[in-house]
Amino acid sequence: MSEDHQRLERMASAIEDLMHMGAIRFGEKEGNKALLSPQFSLVVSNMMESMKLKEDAGTSDIMKLMYYSLLIYMNEYLKMPKSLMMALGNDLEKNRDNMECGELVTTYVTILTEIWTQNRKK
Repeated sequence: MSEDHQRLERMASAIEDLMHMGAIRFGEKEGNKALLSPQFSLVVSNMMESMKLKEDAGTSDIMKLMYYSLLIYMNEYLKMPKSLMMALGNDLEKNRDNMECGELVTTYVTILTEIWTQNRKK
């Protein structure tokens, strides 16, 4: 299997995961365009405020925003224990390159960042 094919499969699987978690949805009126769910958008909005990010923040800031928002969303809406989410966040920050879940979370964050960026342009 080619590297491009594997990357495409990882992205498709991650999109499916994010939909299953309720972090993203496809809008009917927007021509089935991917959108952040209202719940996830609320977390992002609150995080933007607390991080004091501007609308025109750079990609690395937006990726941090999506990363922290995803951890908070998993705690608040998916009812994952806060201690587990904090431990996961700490482990990812120290050892992301050596963890299988690090690649998954990075893919989730990349997709969420892309969706957020595309919808901001409109």
